[in-house]
Amino acid sequence: MKHLPRLPRSPLALAIMNLLLERPMHPYEMKTTMKQRGHDEVIKLKGASIYDTVERLERGGFIESQETSREGRRPERTVYALTEPGRDELQTWMREIVSEPAREFPEFAAALAFIAGMEKGEAIELLQRRILTQEAQLAAARTKLQGTLEAGIPRLFTLEAEYLIEVRHAEIDWVRKVVAGIQKGEVWLTHEQMQAVAAMVHQKHGND
Repeated sequence: MKHLPRLPRSPLALAIMNLLLERPMHPYEMKTTMKQRGHDEVIKLKGASIYDTVERLERGGFIESQETSREGRRPERTVYALTEPGRDELQTWMREIVSEPAREFPEFAAALAFIAGMEKGEAIELLQRRILTQEAQLAAARTKLQGTLEAGIPRLFTLEAEYLIEVRHAEIDWVRKVVAGIQKGEVWLTHEQMQAVAAMVHQKHGND
């Protein structure tokens, strides 16, 4: 039995394969459909990235070309379809993603791990600036989602936008609480207090 190469897993590959699960499409139609549905909020659509991903998926046997057509002076467009092995790989991949939370490493969380190295006033100022930026992005995302729904796109195709809105809203609320905690002295530590904590931790682990 011939084994397929490893599926090139990326958000863009996931989108392309799911679109082809609906019906055969050419790359330009894939890009247009993703933008119409707001998928560009969660997937980077840059330059020839769609064509490159399509090429890798075809080379791996996960999708296949069906026909090539030309309209007027436009370049030729090749229509692709999902293969049966590709359909099986996609279903396995989707089950894993939906059911198993991935261990991600967001930059903001990494920065928070070392925010104690900043001056208290600057930390507050930057966190407040982040809140303002997130609020603006949240308002824009809500407006875009509303427009998408009013255009007749079913809600099932906008769940990722709803998810990002809820995540952004939750982050804003949490950062506000952190800022309030820092201002009240409930979160921040002085340099002397941090040195005391570091000494205590060192002593504890030194005795283990």
